[in-house]
Amino acid sequence: MSLVGELAARAHAVAAVAMPPAVRATVRAHLTDAVGALVAGRSTIEGSVAGLARTLSPEFGAARRTAFVGGVYAHAWEAGDIHRGAVLCPGCVVLPATLAVLPARPGASADEYERAYLAGYEVALAAGAVIGGDRLIQRGWWPTALLAPLGAAAAAAVLLDRPPEVTASAIALAAQHAGGSIAGATDRADGKYLLAGFAAERAVTAFLAADSGWTGPLDILDAPRSPLRRESLRLPEPYLTPGTSLKPHAGAKHLQGAIDAVLELRRAGGWRPGEVRRLTCLLPAQLAGIVDRPPPFSSPLSALGSAQFVLAIAAIRGHCTPWDFDDAALRDDTVLELARVVRVEPAGDLTAAYPAKWGARVELTTVSGVATADRLDARGDPGNPLSHDEIVAKFTTLATRELGSERARAVAESLLRPGAGVSALREHVLPLLSGTFVRPPENAAAGAKPGGSS
Repeated sequence: MSLVGELAARAHAVAAVAMPPAVRATVRAHLTDAVGALVAGRSTIEGSVAGLARTLSPEFGAARRTAFVGGVYAHAWEAGDIHRGAVLCPGCVVLPATLAVLPARPGASADEYERAYLAGYEVALAAGAVIGGDRLIQRGWWPTALLAPLGAAAAAAVLLDRPPEVTASAIALAAQHAGGSIAGATDRADGKYLLAGFAAERAVTAFLAADSGWTGPLDILDAPRSPLRRESLRLPEPYLTPGTSLKPHAGAKHLQGAIDAVLELRRAGGWRPGEVRRLTCLLPAQLAGIVDRPPPFSSPLSALGSAQFVLAIAAIRGHCTPWDFDDAALRDDTVLELARVVRVEPAGDLTAAYPAKWGARVELTTVSGVATADRLDARGDPGNPLSHDEIVAKFTTLATRELGSERARAVAESLLRPGAGVSALREHVLPLLSGTFVRPPENAAAGAKPGGSS
């Protein structure tokens, strides 16, 4: 069987059986987390996204627009989830794609939605595992843009109860139309904001095409010439979703443990930013060079991956949220002064533990001496998961500006509560994306393709 076929079978297999309680709790946690990231993105960059969204094709425009806008919002500040092994951020693509087609399934239950959501994660992460997300990112490709649409297309097919052959074609078409490079500098370019939006739109387009009878090359992930050919012969056993990390802070995953460590030292007190002589951030060698980005900070995108910026912000403000990357923060003299004494260096023990662990150690040198804090597992990693209250608190932080604190907390609790998630999505989230999609009756069955060539 082709990898596409295996992935389609995986999607339907995981959706056809009752989820283990721990897996269901994990799915709800990741769903809640992705929604929070989306709402925060909408709060901060709605104006920029709206103009581009209007240029989308009118054909299937509502669904594609919802997916695109939702994807851009959901990954705007890198506040969503990530699987370290697959190097993949599934939520920012699976969530907007499933939201885009949800109106076409008005009777969908929370259980059906959660099964489809899980199917999307499992397909995307399995593809990342066997194709090699780490290999792709080393070549300048963003694995999320390339592979998460495979899962999102599968999730859309499962949610709308399509047969496996439609799911397989949707996965194949999403792979055939893959793209998304992270090569190049972000100092004066903001196109990286759009990558998750294009990925989600691509996933929905692939599903809509497959649902209308278009067929994808089922051997695309096995063909010798394929840039997405499989590296491993066997899919990993399910479930992969519980191995996906949640991020407690905005910014690159590489720095989550370091931010935690700085916040620990901040809580311990006894020093002020002006007294810091040196702040050393020790990381795995594989990560250190990527995030060593000293000031000046010319754009929010460059600051998101800068150890110097995020650690200075965390030390001074006690948090690192989407609202800490505004122009004022990038030029704040206090932030810049502390950022200039941040040094990023590799550590042998952390390097040896990578990629299973993305650890960090922070050494703070002040006029009073040296203090150290370690994090082998950042908060939100599978080895150090966020609690229910921590997930709600993060969601509330991300969504309060849009929803208000009481409503934001209520939405988070609804998404985490059995049976309430779909209602919360329909009532509180879909209206923010201004999209609706109802499949025309004449195109409802596979095979109703209006012309063209497969």
